[in-house]
Amino acid sequence: MGALKDSEYQALAALSDGQGQHQHGWATDDCGIDLKIIDRLHKMGLCEMADANTLRQLHPDPPHWAARLTPEGHDTLTYLPARRSTTRPPHPSTSERPQGTREVRLRPAAMDAVRLCLRLAADLHRLPAPGLAEAVRTAHRAAQGSGWRLHVTTPQLESIAYALWLEARAHSVDSANRLARESGVRHDP
Repeated sequence: MGALKDSEYQALAALSDGQGQHQHGWATDDCGIDLKIIDRLHKMGLCEMADANTLRQLHPDPPHWAARLTPEGHDTLTYLPARRSTTRPPHPSTSERPQGTREVRLRPAAMDAVRLCLRLAADLHRLPAPGLAEAVRTAHRAAQGSGWRLHVTTPQLESIAYALWLEARAHSVDSANRLARESGVRHDP
C-alpha cells in the first residue's frame, strides 16, 4: 500500500462531497464513484462501508452501497495536496533531552512529513500529541548522516507514526516502514 493514485484521491474527494449532499451523511452509489475504487479506499482505511442494515435505513430508495470517510480519509484529503506542494522548512534548534522521552531518528523526508502534519493540525481530525511541535522544533541533526534526532514521549511517537501513515497515502511508505522497523510503532487504522 503506497501513495494514493490520482484517481483514488479524486474518488476520496467525491466521496467527501457525496456524503455532504445527503442528510444521512453517507455517500451512495448515485455519486458516480466506481465501487472497485471505493473497495480499495476501504481496504486502505480511508472510508467505511455501510452494512446491510444501514443500507435498508437510507431513504428514499436503499442504495446498492454507501460509504463515508474515516478520520484518516478526511486527514488524507487535507494532507495530500499540502504534501505534494510543500518545500523543505528551515532546520530547528537543539535542546536537552526531556525526562520521560526516548530518542527517535528520522530521515529528512520523514521529518518533513511530521512538520507538515503539525502545520495542518487545525484541519486534521486526529490532532498531534501535546508537545510534539516542541519536540520537532528542538530536534537536532544526527552526528552522522542527514537524519534528525528527536526526543519524544510514547503518544508523540504514535503521532509521528500517524503522520508517516498519511505520508504513505500521499507519497511513499518508506518512512513509515523505517519507523516501524526501528521503533516498533506503526499506525494501523
